[in-house]
Amino acid sequence: MPQDFPKTITQKTQVKFDISTPGLHAISITARCNKTDDLKVEIDDQFFREIPPEKNIQRYDIPLAWNGTRLKGRSQTNIFLLYLETGEHTIIFIPKGNPQVESWSRQQITDSTKIEFNLEQQAENSNRRPWIMIALVDVPLQSITAKASVSWHIFDGDDVKLIIDNNIEKNSQSLLWKNWLWHATPIQIFSGSKKEQKTVAKNLDQGIHYIEFWADRTPTLHSVILDLGNLESNQNQPVSDNTPTVDSPKWTGDFSDDSAQIILARLIFGEARNQSKEAMTGVGWAIKNRVNANKKYFGSSYHDVILKNDGKYWQFSSFIPTDPNYKVLTNPLSSNAKEADKQAWFVSCDIASKIISDLVVDPTDGATFFHSSDLPQEKFVTQSVPGAIFIKRIDDLFFYKDPNEK
Repeated sequence: MPQDFPKTITQKTQVKFDISTPGLHAISITARCNKTDDLKVEIDDQFFREIPPEKNIQRYDIPLAWNGTRLKGRSQTNIFLLYLETGEHTIIFIPKGNPQVESWSRQQITDSTKIEFNLEQQAENSNRRPWIMIALVDVPLQSITAKASVSWHIFDGDDVKLIIDNNIEKNSQSLLWKNWLWHATPIQIFSGSKKEQKTVAKNLDQGIHYIEFWADRTPTLHSVILDLGNLESNQNQPVSDNTPTVDSPKWTGDFSDDSAQIILARLIFGEARNQSKEAMTGVGWAIKNRVNANKKYFGSSYHDVILKNDGKYWQFSSFIPTDPNYKVLTNPLSSNAKEADKQAWFVSCDIASKIISDLVVDPTDGATFFHSSDLPQEKFVTQSVPGAIFIKRIDDLFFYKDPNEK
């Protein structure tokens, strides 16, 4: 942790760091909050929310935030496990009140089948509160193995609860403590502390997963070992010979072969590759907002929305076969592609993935329409989409809400 980094955070604070080797990294942050304090973090442009996603986004009252009402002055350690590319990255601390950030660190993961965190962390004395949280970002989970110690304290004992994606891992050996995978018993007054290692097999698909350890009294969590499987072999397995991928996106002649990420990335790339990441994100969110609206005139999937046409008129100009952008988006990494376009393709894919996974906030506040500055706004709201509700401009793009949402 940088020496000049403030321990008490009263305003949005950024920490930048460089990655020389791309791959899976673990970022660990320990902070504490009093009752009136809260803290959340964003890593690059990724934010974290509740699982499963609700209509109203929760970002402070989630496992991956520090909630002062629950912590009551105690510390909580959050570990974020995610892929990071070579270059500069940013951790953004966003406080309410005066939370304290005690430390942060980063380590690269070399073996995805055995990711070991040697914590040796004893909980501060408290009653049933969040303690150590782990976020898995766009990775699977085969199993989790953890070793903890619990003791008995005259009238009460230590306990540790394990929650994975909102599901409490039950203790099948105890009725009284069925929600606490590790628990102390009165007999330990004589036998002393009890250390146990337990493994939970999950076999969860690639996605966003939250692992929560809750503490009651003063247990010690010695270590946590995660098995994500062999990620490299999994990622290199093609779904089919015809399936376009991020690294091999050439169009097969049928857009139905595209995944949701690829078709959305093509749209972002075709409509906004010369714009900022915020504008590109806005374009992607306009598509997602149409999908979420589930209206017949929009379509109910990314493919429906993006490809919608009547044979004469298309919703998005870059998908018109005669448009100059069409040839580029069907093969964005062709040998003749400009270097800037190649870079924009990978940015588009990253943005598309984060939008689909709800890892980036909507900068348009709910837009479902957009157009470039080449088209006069007056013409758009009177002829193209009569009554469209203007929201904002981002770079050279204007964003609007559906007039039917008045």
